[in-house]
Amino acid sequence: MYIRNYISILICCLLLAACRKQIELGTYPYESDKEPLDVTLNTDALRPAVSAPGTTVTLFGEGFDNYKKEEMLVRFNGEPAEITSVTDTRLEVKVPLRASSGMITLTINKQVLPGPQQQISGPVSMDAVYKSFPGASGGSISAIRFQDDGKYIIVGNFTDYDNAGEADGVNGMARLNSDGSIDRSFRTRIGFRGGSVNDALRLPDGRYLVAGGFSNYRARFRPGLVQNMITLNNDGSPDTILVQSPVLEKPDTLPGFNVGFDAPVTKMHRQTDGKIVVTGSFRKIFRKVYGGLSADGKRDSTYIDTFFVNYFARLNSDLTLDTTYNFDRRLPAGKITVNGSVFDSYLNSSDELIIAGSFTTFNNVPAVRIARLDTLGLLDPAFSVGTGPDNDVRSIDQLPDGRIIASGYFLNVAGTVRKKLALFSATGVLDNSFDPGESVVGNVMHARVLDNGKILVSGFFDVFQSYKRDGIAILEPDGKLSPTFNNFGGFKNGFVFSSTSVTARSSIVLVGAFTNFDLKPVSGIVKLNY
Repeated sequence: MYIRNYISILICCLLLAACRKQIELGTYPYESDKEPLDVTLNTDALRPAVSAPGTTVTLFGEGFDNYKKEEMLVRFNGEPAEITSVTDTRLEVKVPLRASSGMITLTINKQVLPGPQQQISGPVSMDAVYKSFPGASGGSISAIRFQDDGKYIIVGNFTDYDNAGEADGVNGMARLNSDGSIDRSFRTRIGFRGGSVNDALRLPDGRYLVAGGFSNYRARFRPGLVQNMITLNNDGSPDTILVQSPVLEKPDTLPGFNVGFDAPVTKMHRQTDGKIVVTGSFRKIFRKVYGGLSADGKRDSTYIDTFFVNYFARLNSDLTLDTTYNFDRRLPAGKITVNGSVFDSYLNSSDELIIAGSFTTFNNVPAVRIARLDTLGLLDPAFSVGTGPDNDVRSIDQLPDGRIIASGYFLNVAGTVRKKLALFSATGVLDNSFDPGESVVGNVMHARVLDNGKILVSGFFDVFQSYKRDGIAILEPDGKLSPTFNNFGGFKNGFVFSSTSVTARSSIVLVGAFTNFDLKPVSGIVKLNY
């Protein structure tokens, strides 16, 4: 029996050895067939740390003279540069005219060596005084407004700003000084924690009308009293009123603003007469009347009038509901509006509202993703984009002459190729003088007209018209990438949500969700001078 077991084991071993002899190993699939480069490139920062296009910089390393000058290619953030001189340890390189801040690389025999980061000077620069770091933390900045006194209001879902050191943080809204530092005379404290603020409009009396998606402020009020809009005092405290309850000894403190919305409010626009147009995803507006007894006579109650509306409303200058704006008093309810979402809007000088989004009709009339409303909130038939963009429009802005720049997901406009960007006349006709060509692989989420007539765009892209542009680019009025105004490096991990121009100062402040700009740490906010 033991002999049989030994024989069986011996046979298995012989078979296994025979199988192993038949196995042949192939070439390692990830091994390069190229000879290792006999060169090193120093990655230490260059001196000076900032270079201008057309100037010469020196790259350091070893073994450069092992290769012909024609075999080497140096790029500045992707842009090819001219090598003017080669020694064993030095490369003299001329900065390309279209260079932008970023990494310098050396390519030999299709092998790329990373080099130092280099900042490129030019007409656009990050404001050295404005505080962009530590900036916003715990969330992003969704919108910004520039005030007449030189300060800024920012809103979003952030929980702190500028490492303020406040015990309860800085939640959803902050006021900044002209240098970007936090204005400590305005305090939200626990503020809008758990919610998000989309817009804030300073009122003539110094208060703020604040809108977004939130249900309380400083956890101060009973449920149902704050519904996506509230007024704050100039110091950030809630604007309140005292209501004498018929059953309580002490007056009750309630929000001073008594209008609520059943869903988030996205944007607000003040007309020349002081009225305020609001947009959002809301379908109902609640008007609250405080005081009185409930049906059982045991407690005070809040009477609520409900108005059915459709994504648009207007408040009078005293913040009461204006029932003349896109409203049928006979019902009473708002008239039919868009059949999709509104992503962006602005008010022109005639108090007409231009809207953009995913909709294709307004009150069952064709209005393809861009439309204009008259001063009563009705579709303006004098404006039409025809069959319009073939996909969502995410952002719009107006040129000084009334033309409209639009950006988004679309590839065609009324049958004409327009990839992610298009320009329309004041009446909605596609303007053929603007053509972005291939533009981006990705989407353009934000477009803003600069004071010099150029157009700043931002979104999900790292290349624009074949040039390296990480999430941001500046275009000429004809849609081509500006050859001189893109010297700066782009964003890291994000893009622009909103922006505000600093009037007559050739400056713009960008806000959003990003952590780096032009090789410098920032956090959701940056000011550019141009």
